[in-house]
Amino acid sequence: MADDYLGSGGRLEGGPADALVAAGYRYEAAAGPRLADGLSTSDLAHAVALAEAGAIPEDQSRALLSGLLDLDAIPGEDFPFDPAIGDAFNNREHQLKDRVGTQAAGWLSAGRPRREAFRVALRLVARDDARDLHDACVDLAAALVDLAARHARDLAADYTYLQPAQPTRLGHLVLAYAYPVLRDARRLREIHAALDLSVAGAGGSAGSRWPLDRSRLAELLGAAGVVPHVKDAMWQWDAFAALLGAAATTATHQSELAQDLEILASQEFGIATLADAHSRASALMPQKKNPYALAVVRATAGTAAGDLAGVLTSLHTGSARTDHFHVLNTVVPRALDEVVASTRLMAAVVAGLELDATRAAEAARRGFITAADLADVLARDAGLDYRTAHHVVGRAVRLLVDRGLDEASLTPDLLAEAAMASDGIALEVDAALIADALDPAAAADTRLQSGSSAPGETEAMAAACGEEIAGAREWARGAAESAAAAHASLRARARELSGA
Repeated sequence: MADDYLGSGGRLEGGPADALVAAGYRYEAAAGPRLADGLSTSDLAHAVALAEAGAIPEDQSRALLSGLLDLDAIPGEDFPFDPAIGDAFNNREHQLKDRVGTQAAGWLSAGRPRREAFRVALRLVARDDARDLHDACVDLAAALVDLAARHARDLAADYTYLQPAQPTRLGHLVLAYAYPVLRDARRLREIHAALDLSVAGAGGSAGSRWPLDRSRLAELLGAAGVVPHVKDAMWQWDAFAALLGAAATTATHQSELAQDLEILASQEFGIATLADAHSRASALMPQKKNPYALAVVRATAGTAAGDLAGVLTSLHTGSARTDHFHVLNTVVPRALDEVVASTRLMAAVVAGLELDATRAAEAARRGFITAADLADVLARDAGLDYRTAHHVVGRAVRLLVDRGLDEASLTPDLLAEAAMASDGIALEVDAALIADALDPAAAADTRLQSGSSAPGETEAMAAACGEEIAGAREWARGAAESAAAAHASLRARARELSGA
């Protein structure tokens, strides 16, 4: 295979060691299918720029472009990447040589090191991956907003530490999960903008003698502009780390939602029911309907966090090294594929989710959930400062628990007993005042703040989220159309210059 190995140049003799193939090129070649379209686009843009500048003989330019267009027609998963030949760049060069000969193929590296081909390819793939994840997040947010709107007025219990906390509305609870996902989408739009700057035409680390117009290369690639400094263009990594960070963040947001849904779907809660299509039966216990999709989402979040940690660890190196790009070329496309798939699954789960409003309301009438509201009422209407009122109610709850009683037994006499026992206060409270404070529906509707469970607030927030979702989808359509137009335009220009 030594004759096929193109990584040696004239400086080295022979092919790579078997151990290098097994530990290095096998890993790099495995990234080939995911980077294939980006590598092809990078090669075509470089060859077109050389041709337009008249930098290489016209007959060689036509042959080079013709061969690259042949390679472009091969789907990435069908391309014959062979680790023994080297990385994905070497494999493409090998196939190009077979098609157009050594002389024409040799012009592909004029003014461009192999790393530039990979840098351009990874940016293009990562930019599209960022948009795909953005769109999946928007779909998830839309499913959550729709579910929240359907249950905007249904009574429910909010929980902290898995303990009943305050009465609220079921739609208000659901909508709380939509806002982090919309923030994820905003982050991804910002990262997309960073990745939409071209690094092509940088030469080595200080430019080259070849007449390559970096702005024209950016136009051919469909980029919004160029990274100004050529060395920074070749070695910057932060946009990829930011993308992995955003992927890990959105996956973690979904893991939180998945864990909460798993609890709500348990027999003990019985509030959430997953569609059969998102569940899995037990191979042993026939009665079980396991929420398997939620386990997939949680596992993906763990893997995404590990990918981010691995990449950041590989970055502990000096500048102008390939350590981290050896990892980035493989990890970024694979990790984004996994998180995009998981996010689409979570959106489908939410869209198919059934919530039992009756069970949710029952939960809101247990567990002394209006204790904080009673303390508020005592502080406002019974002459107590808030801390004392809080202490009195806490003692009253303790008396009820010790006696095996529930909140229905919280009478004026028991509250007076608690006040005397806790603070030596003679407290007289009207029974109607207590009854009003202990009504969870009334409590949920007496919140004063915007964004609370007060009537109309959930609907208003859902409407605002809907407007943001519409805007995000409009941005995504524009970005996708722009990328597709540039992709097609580059290939049309390459065909024109090739004489095809």
